[in-house]
Amino acid sequence: MDDEIFYEYESSQYGDGVLLDEYRSEFSLVAAKRKDGKVFMEWVFPQKRDGSKEPIDKSLPWKIKLGPKAEAIKTLKFFIAKLEGGTSPSDDIPDGTPDDTPGDIWGKDGPPNDDTGVNDGPSDDDIPF
Repeated sequence: MDDEIFYEYESSQYGDGVLLDEYRSEFSLVAAKRKDGKVFMEWVFPQKRDGSKEPIDKSLPWKIKLGPKAEAIKTLKFFIAKLEGGTSPSDDIPDGTPDDTPGDIWGKDGPPNDDTGVNDGPSDDDIPF
């Protein structure tokens, strides 16, 4: 790609965002940061594929592969449709406004283990051994 396409999260204090990267005609979304006007990809050391969970010796960009341009567009449209069409009032994410009550955040029963006895999940006292 000729120009760098970077989206900086509005809520980020540290320049965190996502970079649209093209490498060998394959598109990816890469975790990135903007610092001093420059965009830097974030790099990781993935685990070995032998099941040992040890990191490999080589670092790689922290990315999600989307495929060639047409497939990348199709993939992103799929997720946009899920985000836009799949939401309902119960899926609303609280934004810190005064109308956000614990019931809105945690559902009608409140948070788990809130001393009301409602919606309590397993606790340390319920260890099965």
